[in-house]
Amino acid sequence: MRKYSATATATCTGTSTASSGSGNTLNEAINNANESALNAAKFALCPPPHVDSEQHTCKDLILSCIDFRFVDDYGYYMNLNGNCNNYDQFVLAGASLGYNGIQGYENWILSCDQTIELSRDLHEITEITIFDHLDCGAYTLVYTDEELAGDGEFKLHVENLNKASETLKKKYPFLEKVNKIIYDLSFNAIVIP
Repeated sequence: MRKYSATATATCTGTSTASSGSGNTLNEAINNANESALNAAKFALCPPPHVDSEQHTCKDLILSCIDFRFVDDYGYYMNLNGNCNNYDQFVLAGASLGYNGIQGYENWILSCDQTIELSRDLHEITEITIFDHLDCGAYTLVYTDEELAGDGEFKLHVENLNKASETLKKKYPFLEKVNKIIYDLSFNAIVIP
């Protein structure tokens, strides 16, 4: 009889909070995210539970970028934070930037708004979570290389996330919360307050 063994390796994503105006830099936020990644290790090998098929509500709709590099990370983040298979999703290039409007792609806002309204009507959402990420190609459609250099892109993501959050809260008073997250290129989730 053969003896088999299995080894599992996991990469964990951490979450940190970057305070705007407090002097926190991208590097400080990354360091905080790395620290909290250790706390996430226990989830890495657990399969996500599935919601009861009778359930027709969920708390959250996520608005995320199309970039293939981060798709699993968005789901992982939601699972890690108690929303395993329990959220709706809308995807558009640039996430918050795309929602704020990119010249030539204005219909994205209408499509996203209609999806939010349908998600509210069908599943009674009360939150939206926006996932942006660094090295986003959509940002090159709007901003110059100089504007994106250094911490410039990070700051522009924060501005776009805040603008999208304000717009969503005004349009949809039923929203209790808009969560704003930026993924860096090490796949750390940086929560923007």
